[in-house]
Amino acid sequence: RLLRRIRVPLGRGGSRLRIDGGEGVKIHVDLFSGIGGFSLGLERAGFKTVVFCEQDKFCQKVLNKHWPEIPIEPDIKTFDGKKYAGAFILTGGFPCQPFSCAGKRRGKEDERALWPEMFRVIQEVRPTWIIGENVAGFIGMGLDDSISDLEREGYSVQAFIIPACAVNAPHRR
Repeated sequence: RLLRRIRVPLGRGGSRLRIDGGEGVKIHVDLFSGIGGFSLGLERAGFKTVVFCEQDKFCQKVLNKHWPEIPIEPDIKTFDGKKYAGAFILTGGFPCQPFSCAGKRRGKEDERALWPEMFRVIQEVRPTWIIGENVAGFIGMGLDDSISDLEREGYSVQAFIIPACAVNAPHRR
């Protein structure tokens, strides 16, 4: 078994469980998992995904087919990131509908604007690295707030714009 849990002192006599993937294994928490694109790529790079968070039933079937041993949490709003404290990397393609030019662009006013939930989980997990993914419309409607949130927690942030054509996708997005 690649994973083990160890107690990490928190000060004032407290402790918490921390995930340790063993020598050379880097642990990955996959939020808004879809069909596992981040996990597939990171697995090929030597990472071990320990949990998915995905509500879509079809996507859950795909994840279960390819990663039957990895648990799927269905709701980001009840996801307990403390269980995965210390994971090396956390990824999430949080919902784009609030920011997409194909939608109403309601931003934070849209109930699908789930950056605050992803940020809550980041605060609980405290990963070394974070990869967040969203549409170009997010740049003007939420990126500054997300960067401020992460920097306030001590992270250094670098945003990248990767157009679909950069990965040979034959469409404009």
